[in-house]
Amino acid sequence: MATWADIQSWDHNAIIEAEDLIEAEVREAREIIADLEHAANDIRSQGEGPDRMRQRLTEIQDKLDSRLNELTEYALATAELHGYVSRVVAKRKSAWEVAAEVGYDIPESGLIEPDALDKRFEPVPRKFDELRDCIDDAVRIATEAEETVGPRYQALADGRYVLAEGRHSASAGLADDADPAWSPEEVSVWWALLSESEREALINKDPEKYGNLNGIDMASRARANELALNGHLDAAGNRIPGTGLIEKTQNELDELNQEIERLRENGQEVSSYLLGKQEKLQNRLADLNAISEQLGSNAGATLLVLEPGRLGENVRAAIAIGDVDNAQHVATFVPGMGSNFRDNGRLNVEFAKNLQWAAENFGGAEAGSVATIAWIGYEAPPDIVKTWDPTVMLIDNAEAGAEKLNGFVTGIHSWRSERGLDVHQSIIPHSYGSTTAGIAMRDIGEGVVDELVYTGSPGAGVSSVGTLGVDPDHTWVSATPHLDPVRGIGPDSTFGRNPEHLEGIGHLSGDTSGGEGYKHGIWHRPDGNHSSYFHKPETADKHNYALEDIGKVITGTKER
Repeated sequence: MATWADIQSWDHNAIIEAEDLIEAEVREAREIIADLEHAANDIRSQGEGPDRMRQRLTEIQDKLDSRLNELTEYALATAELHGYVSRVVAKRKSAWEVAAEVGYDIPESGLIEPDALDKRFEPVPRKFDELRDCIDDAVRIATEAEETVGPRYQALADGRYVLAEGRHSASAGLADDADPAWSPEEVSVWWALLSESEREALINKDPEKYGNLNGIDMASRARANELALNGHLDAAGNRIPGTGLIEKTQNELDELNQEIERLRENGQEVSSYLLGKQEKLQNRLADLNAISEQLGSNAGATLLVLEPGRLGENVRAAIAIGDVDNAQHVATFVPGMGSNFRDNGRLNVEFAKNLQWAAENFGGAEAGSVATIAWIGYEAPPDIVKTWDPTVMLIDNAEAGAEKLNGFVTGIHSWRSERGLDVHQSIIPHSYGSTTAGIAMRDIGEGVVDELVYTGSPGAGVSSVGTLGVDPDHTWVSATPHLDPVRGIGPDSTFGRNPEHLEGIGHLSGDTSGGEGYKHGIWHRPDGNHSSYFHKPETADKHNYALEDIGKVITGTKER
């Protein structure tokens, strides 16, 4: 079992260097095996001499197969270790940050002394609990790494590792399909080692899977999700009828409508089950059509997430504006309560576009260097004002969404790292989405997210800014003072503290009064300006200073 003392020297940079060396060997081995395969196929002559030559080539190929399998496993195990160590390093850093904030020296054992509880003179005792959680989590993750990755290395050392994927598989020496248990780091390594034709074959075979696989490039995800949405292609490149989610959902709804109509024509009662199913299918179809509409109406927009979920759930999706694989700056917008594509997909994509505009116009970014994402990749709670559904007062959806958001942004980072490309990543969450993002950042790997901006937040998801796996100097909050009652409304015990009150957080402008549609005076809905952070100025002579500041954060140019 790992200890707090053990992990003080852990460093993920050394692992990154090892990954590069191993992957280079895997690529070379695959090329040699392919060359030998061609050489063996070129021996057309018959007789004792050619037979011996073929036999010898086969023996060499078998040995190389075994070596390649071992190298591939070594590469994947090291990638998995990379993910673990990155999280351990982030947790260790968070522990140090929180300890400094509360004025406590972490002992070498990592155990918070019992009498520390009696020394809590700072106003938020929960910080001590978060300190203990950071230490415990770091040790737990490190122990899990030893117990999970250690046996993989040991099997290689003992010569016990055997991979069934030989040179005659669809991807010689590599798994023919992604393992659902793989981390984004493992996926990125495996995907990078595949040839372009191997990747395309996988996308065409299972677009629903590869459109949502964290760790592969976003261009591939977009191609897969386009197939999943609109239909698979045959060998000639034509759509195969009935294979796209839109068409399949429409067909299912048409059949149900016909059944309901027959019952009514026969004077039979239509059950609540059938009516409920009808409504659910209508909502799903509306979501899918809204997604398609946004892709068609925004030049260059790409679909990075497409998860229908269970019938009755919103279709989870994410639409990017710009080239996520190559942009210098990538910002992910996470909306909150009541978010779905059928009701407000257009608005959320518009907000993502406005973030890109702000980064280019006030953050000094060159055109094409910023990509933004409208990420509705989780089941946001319904709008309590419209439905009276109290789900928004719970954090269950935020916790489930946090895991998805963590995987998504980690996937962006791991693929860019795999290619040797830096990326400056920002998370711009709003409302309930900010609590979701705060919870996600508690378990993010070191260096994955560079900037975090809370807007209109009911709670930060934490009690200390140091608990977030983001540099405290790059955590921010924007809060408009007029008609945004959501700010800090969540109970501290579940939603975390109001980010406006987090010690050490950077405060952006909350002045949104120049934004389009800003509500002046008091004769409006109490939450009339809750989304005002993301609106462009109403006229050329006005300013939405909050949006301008967020644009500077996205490009890393905002100063404290």
